[in-house]
Amino acid sequence: MGHHEPMDQRKTANFPKPRRTGITIAAGYCIFAGLSEVWVGITGNWMGLLSKPLKPSFRTALVGIFYVAAGISLLPKRRTGALLGIVFILLEVLGRVHLVRIGTYPSRGPDFVKSVVGGTIALLLVVYVASRWREFDARQSLTSSA
Repeated sequence: MGHHEPMDQRKTANFPKPRRTGITIAAGYCIFAGLSEVWVGITGNWMGLLSKPLKPSFRTALVGIFYVAAGISLLPKRRTGALLGIVFILLEVLGRVHLVRIGTYPSRGPDFVKSVVGGTIALLLVVYVASRWREFDARQSLTSSA
């Protein structure tokens, strides 16, 4: 039948890379939610979302920093960043649990429910990032090539 020519490598290099918009949105959410949590750590509340403001706490801000770090790790769309992002999100969830255990976060009431919802969203982000593993670039970053 037809003659098959080998595909020219230069032609395949010109195809645009997939945007992976979902990963970008997840990273943006992590950064936004993390900065919000840092703000709660500094001021005790954010946009009046909590029915009872928390006592400002470095620990609360630190938990938010984990979330920000997760978002920043996801932005380059590399597998190493995805793995770091998952670890940072899980640290954020563990931090929430710790803050409830030590009494910084409420252990009952509407603000506790909000914290549980936030932790659930974080765990769903871990599932989402893990489910998109193949969309992350396997190659190392340009600065680490030796």
